[in-house]
Amino acid sequence: MLNLVLVRGLPGSGKSSLAASLSDHNVAADDYFMEDGVYNFDPTKLRDAHAWCFEMMVADFTESGAKTVVVHNTFTQRWEFQDYIEFARRENIRLTVVSLFDNGLSDEELFDRCTHDVPFKTIVAMRGRYTHDWRIPSVQEVVGPLLKKYGELATLSEIGRAEGWWPN
Repeated sequence: MLNLVLVRGLPGSGKSSLAASLSDHNVAADDYFMEDGVYNFDPTKLRDAHAWCFEMMVADFTESGAKTVVVHNTFTQRWEFQDYIEFARRENIRLTVVSLFDNGLSDEELFDRCTHDVPFKTIVAMRGRYTHDWRIPSVQEVVGPLLKKYGELATLSEIGRAEGWWPN
């Protein structure tokens, strides 16, 4: 069976080190910003970096024949790794999510350990929005896509009938 391991946690918590110890096939959005061994972060390319990371994970399974692929990103909220969850379900791949959170470290310690110059205030903000129980989708994660599809003024009963789960 194929295995997808998602390692999530705050910057500086040890995600990269853990990922390297678990598999030779590991990828992070941060890898997108590496140029000749130098990290060149560009916030305007963050969406591209995450799309690239997902593509690299798929390629590790489909082209490299990897049995275990580890993706290590902050993944502070479930929506940030929902595509990986859906991919694993669709492809019948065993999914393991390892939540390091802060690995027992203070914000100051995380800041000192972080190798990508993440600003201190960003680490604090990420801590504040970190979803510990990621198995329970938030209301926004469930309702948001439906409101996009049917319009923000749609009622629950209208959406339910259209989706086939509301009684007639």
